[in-house]
Amino acid sequence: MKTFYKKAKLITEAEARYIIAHGTASSSEWVVVQYMDQWFDIRGMTKSEITDHIENLDRKLASDLAAGIENPH
Repeated sequence: MKTFYKKAKLITEAEARYIIAHGTASSSEWVVVQYMDQWFDIRGMTKSEITDHIENLDRKLASDLAAGIENPH
C-alpha cells in the first residue's frame, strides 16, 4: 500500500457542497471526491495522488467485503 504525503481530508457532505459552491482553488479541476457515503477534500492533491487515493479506498472496501466487515448493500 502506498503512503500519501498529502492525504485527502475526510469532510461532511455540507462542507463538500460549500467547497463546490464557492469554487475554491485546487491544483486540479477536482476539489472534492465522494466515495460511498464519505466525502474528501482533495484540493491539495495532484491527479495522480487522487487516483492512488481512490484505488486505496477500493482496495480497503474489497478487503472489508472479503472479511465480512462491509455489506455490499
